[in-house]
Amino acid sequence: MELKDTEKRLIEAVSKVIEEEGFTKIGINRIARQAQCDKVLIYRYFGGLDGLLVAWAKQYDFYSFAYSEFISQVEQATKSNLQDIIKAVLLKQLEYLKNNQLMQELYVWELSGNSSFKAIQIEREKNGHKLQMELEKKLGRTCGDCNFSITIIIAAINYIILFTRQYNMFNGIDFSKPEAWVELKGVISNYVDTFLMSKIK
Repeated sequence: MELKDTEKRLIEAVSKVIEEEGFTKIGINRIARQAQCDKVLIYRYFGGLDGLLVAWAKQYDFYSFAYSEFISQVEQATKSNLQDIIKAVLLKQLEYLKNNQLMQELYVWELSGNSSFKAIQIEREKNGHKLQMELEKKLGRTCGDCNFSITIIIAAINYIILFTRQYNMFNGIDFSKPEAWVELKGVISNYVDTFLMSKIK
């Protein structure tokens, strides 16, 4: 269903408040002022702040929207092209998070122990796990620990990007250099090709 103009303005207002003032300032009144509308509309359209944050996550948080973006490819996949789809998801995650300061700030906020945006984390987990379940159907029963193998890559991507926000060097690799990111993408692709796919019979 297409969002109304006011709904779009409220979702955009969430991003604007975070960008300008940080996550500590997120609240019904602040968002309504930024969107230049009555706060009652947040309850009418989204049921409250949590519902608005979930709607925001569906547009801006990678694994909250990855399911809708990739599910048709996964459903139509065969074992011969499944690895390309897995690589596409992982590499898009890397590129999206690396280039999205807002999402990096969100992850740092979550990792610092703040639970005020739990609704976003729940939405991410729900949709990310749905996509994982569809992948597992295609991977077959012989790949019982494939979810762990994919989880390790997802976690590594997140950690490397968040760590290198502050420090260029990680295990002797200088991530201030573009070629380091190119090589990392190649390693992720090789990991999927040689390690993950070797588990599938």
